[in-house]
Amino acid sequence: MNHELVGAKLQTLLDNLVRKDKSIHNAALGVAADEMGFTWAGAAGTAMQPETPYFLASITKMYTAVAVMILQERGRLDLGDKISKYLPASLIQGIHRLKGTDYTDQLTIRHLVSHTSGLADYSLEKPRQGKPFHLSLFTEGDRSFTVDDVMRLVRDELTPYFPPSATKAHYSDTNYQLLGAIIEVVAERPLHELFDELFFRPLGMAQTYLSGYPRTAAPAEPAKIYFKEIALSIPQAMKSIGAQGGMVSTSKDGLRFLQALTRGEVFARTETFAAMQQWNKIFFPLEYGLGLMRFQMPRWMSPFMPTPELVGHSGSTGSFLYYSGERKLYIAGTVNQVERQRAPFQIMLQVAEILRKAR
Repeated sequence: MNHELVGAKLQTLLDNLVRKDKSIHNAALGVAADEMGFTWAGAAGTAMQPETPYFLASITKMYTAVAVMILQERGRLDLGDKISKYLPASLIQGIHRLKGTDYTDQLTIRHLVSHTSGLADYSLEKPRQGKPFHLSLFTEGDRSFTVDDVMRLVRDELTPYFPPSATKAHYSDTNYQLLGAIIEVVAERPLHELFDELFFRPLGMAQTYLSGYPRTAAPAEPAKIYFKEIALSIPQAMKSIGAQGGMVSTSKDGLRFLQALTRGEVFARTETFAAMQQWNKIFFPLEYGLGLMRFQMPRWMSPFMPTPELVGHSGSTGSFLYYSGERKLYIAGTVNQVERQRAPFQIMLQVAEILRKAR
């Protein structure tokens, strides 16, 4: 393949995206195709370079889930453990009351990691009074909050979706707020220190860190996130969402992490990564495993352009980090626009087609 030509096509894809979609002010993209020996990173738009860090948002959940799986490998916890084993009653009591029944004591770590807990989503659900939490942040200003604050909101203002389940899933940021608290209890250290030990230092991810916490390197400030035309400045909130979505990274570091994960460099046992890929439907066309999303368009929806299965995670800021095992293709990036969460999937399918034609 002509690497220079493929890189030019990928850059044109980014340039056209920012030029034609006025809601997208900047974008980044990183691509690695192992069988072709091809690696490329590009950027477009306002104050955006290939090495500019950006907020990963919910891609952070993949790192959190991998940390949970490592702790299980080391015998520090088990996915079947009740969350009440690690968290005080004062924090979790009554957070899962549904139709007169309290299911809180049935909640396990697996329910949290797989989004099968049925717990209400504190971030997106509308409370009895006021706006959904994320909208109040975007429109009323930055603020910090704790997992205790989140659980009070869930307990007092929101209703669970369903009882804890083995197969029924509903995406909820509440789950990963609780996971962050559990990980810190089990690891006996702050989450940012554990992530540095497990991922950032051993994988050479010098531009990756949890927002608001000390770090060994000094990367540039992350790119702006936009909500419609509003450039968001919410550092306190980004620090507060931690295990749920507080990570900052680059496309290069993201590709490094995902390659290490799929090549068996992160886990001690190969079956651990396979165990994360037990899928339940969340919303079409996505399925969810243990901290992983699977995306694939049905053939009838794309009869003239075969689409690969993509496994990874995406975020509410338009961030994405996925790979195709079939094509040995890794894709990372962001559009930094809360209102364009579908754009990453369109981008990734176009990237996959460019690489397919270049073979």
